[in-house]
Amino acid sequence: MSPARLSLLALPTLLASLLAGAGQDDGPPSGGVATLYAQDDLLSSFDFRSGGAGGRLEEGEVRLESAQILFDVLAEGQLSYGFADDERVEIVDLGDVTVPPEARTRDRAIEFPISLVHTLALRDEGFAYVRPGGDLDPYSPADVIRGAMPRAGIRHLEPRLGHVYVLRIRTDKSSAEEHFKFQVIGLIPGHSLTLRWARVPRC
Repeated sequence: MSPARLSLLALPTLLASLLAGAGQDDGPPSGGVATLYAQDDLLSSFDFRSGGAGGRLEEGEVRLESAQILFDVLAEGQLSYGFADDERVEIVDLGDVTVPPEARTRDRAIEFPISLVHTLALRDEGFAYVRPGGDLDPYSPADVIRGAMPRAGIRHLEPRLGHVYVLRIRTDKSSAEEHFKFQVIGLIPGHSLTLRWARVPRC
């Protein structure tokens, strides 16, 4: 029996949490849909931990201590990250990746491919995704983000419609890391960016 098959015992729960995307009532959300507005001082930023705007007003200025990304403010049309003083952030663009459907012999149901953002998970040995039918397969392109954290400093990337991204966070006060995934599902240049996002589950 393959290692992927041995991991299948936990997959029904994992897959349900991956597809739910709405979070739990007893803590911060684990995922959802968010829109960042380029012309709004607060809503141009996003905090993956809270699932809300990362900016707040304090003493007549916008503070971004909770934000990991900022849209169209520091660089035109770009997502900016790495601007917090005590937090390192890295983002990897995985491209427009879909998990293809698989033929099922038991019925003739119509299937369609789904975005990788719905099934990407993290194991001890690296990233993986759930294929139709429940098989867990490695997804090595995402493993690039597990390397050394970058030096402090602001970086920018051009968001692309349909692309899936993995985001990694580590604070300077801790060695613990958090991983999130998001897909750009709406983009109006100079106006707004809409993400489907979720915390990357461990399996």
